[in-house]
Amino acid sequence: MMRELATLMLYLTGLILVLRAPYALGVRASRPGWLAGTCGLIAIICLGFVVPVPTLDAAMGSMGYWNLLGATSTTSAFHFMYRAILIHTSKDSPPYYRRVLGLGIITYSAAFTMIAGEQNRFTSVEAFIAALIRQPWTALYLSVYLSLVAIIAALSLAAILSSANRSKIFVAGFSLVVLGNAVDVVLLWMQHFNVVSMALSTLLYSVYVSAFFSGAILLCVGFLRGSVRSLREFCTFLAYALRLRRILGRAGQDKRPLLDVARQPKIACYQMLIHVRDLVTLKGFALNTPEVSLTHKADALLIDSPIKSST
Repeated sequence: MMRELATLMLYLTGLILVLRAPYALGVRASRPGWLAGTCGLIAIICLGFVVPVPTLDAAMGSMGYWNLLGATSTTSAFHFMYRAILIHTSKDSPPYYRRVLGLGIITYSAAFTMIAGEQNRFTSVEAFIAALIRQPWTALYLSVYLSLVAIIAALSLAAILSSANRSKIFVAGFSLVVLGNAVDVVLLWMQHFNVVSMALSTLLYSVYVSAFFSGAILLCVGFLRGSVRSLREFCTFLAYALRLRRILGRAGQDKRPLLDVARQPKIACYQMLIHVRDLVTLKGFALNTPEVSLTHKADALLIDSPIKSST
């Protein structure tokens, strides 16, 4: 089941990267969502379903660091998701957040380096856990990593629930991630102390996989939906900005460089609309009927989607 869910996530994160890239390059506030997709893609690759684990491990020095890369990539993906949620909800992270994030990554990275055994012989996360979970460092590494991701997901959920615009898909997604990771942390320590039967272990692991990956997929769908909206807005403003640029060219004005227009079409549209109106008001420049309609439509579009400060 994990393979199928991870494959679906691979396609979704790939779409997010492609669709969000044009907008993310020009708008700073859109970059966290794009970075979350990038880190999520790396985390999925580290599961070994796209590139075999031995190949990943060999590329990283055959020290088993593919496992740690997957953990840090997942943590980073949820961190950037949280940053995107904060921007969307106009909220700030708690003052302790960065310290907890840094301490958590340092702790589970240090614990990972203390795990004994030839980790290069493992070809999956399941094999790694089954062979080494009796070591305290293994249990600490995995439980701190999973707990940190759950904390970030819980903070994201709290930010959404306290905002006026509550997205049900994000509420469900983050809730499932928190549930799944909580179940897995309990399971790991039960396995460490050898107090769980095979049947119960299989059941709890299935709950974890179902909850975590279903939640992550819902989050991908939510970000993908936002990416489609962002791309549509980007293309719309680009079309209006290019037409306003042609009006300025007809008026004999210096036209804005195309690269600047393509990088930030909304800002370019706003600035050129002001310039065109100044020409009409102050210098008597005459617009034809389609151009008048264009200025009205651009003005209405900017009212519906105003420029926000990037944070």
